[in-house]
Amino acid sequence: MKLIKILPNFLTLLNGICGCIAIIFIFGDRLTTIGTNYEIALVLVLIGALLDFLDGYIAKILNARSKIGIQLDSLSDLITFSLAPSFLVYDFFQNMSTEYELLPFFSFLIIPFSMVRLARFNTLPAKSYFLGLPTPANGLFFMGLPFLSIDFQPLLFVFVVIVSCFLLVSNIKFESFKKDFNKKNKNFFYITLLILSSLAFVCFVIYEVSLLNLVSATIIIYVLSSLLFNAYKAF
Repeated sequence: MKLIKILPNFLTLLNGICGCIAIIFIFGDRLTTIGTNYEIALVLVLIGALLDFLDGYIAKILNARSKIGIQLDSLSDLITFSLAPSFLVYDFFQNMSTEYELLPFFSFLIIPFSMVRLARFNTLPAKSYFLGLPTPANGLFFMGLPFLSIDFQPLLFVFVVIVSCFLLVSNIKFESFKKDFNKKNKNFFYITLLILSSLAFVCFVIYEVSLLNLVSATIIIYVLSSLLFNAYKAF
């Protein structure tokens, strides 16, 4: 029975390993083509996100939550959803920009802001929502960014990084999809999410967009739905 209770921590460690291997593929242009490297790295981070969900879910079922598990979770998240995305953005940015030599280094802002976000998560009491953009969501957004069918200019890229860093440490409430029977008008969030998702799906079909666009697009829809929900509650 005790052996089963270490399963959540084992999954957490696998999450961190996925992040480490993703970093190897990001810079491993000798392994395959750059595009394929990014795709493999994205898949590894997606697997990490699945493991990040499962470790908490299984820990709850087995009643195996522990202080060390909380710390391991944050450390693994830092690798998979902060370091890996930062390195990918840096590499992608460097390949894209020749005029602005220092701009790629803006990608590393993701790391300290993610650290603050994770530290704050560990010190605050559990809530039915996320205070600030969740680190996994931010990491997935940047991992999928090179595949978005958008002509990113270097300065726009920097702007996106700065906005994401602000959202990470902001006091904006983001939906956690946990049951909260005390929260009124929560249906507004799900309706907004459904409408935006439907519009995105129609655009994907009409313009025959690659499925790889779904990763960043899903996070954008999640962020917009949460922001609109916050605005709705304010009025």
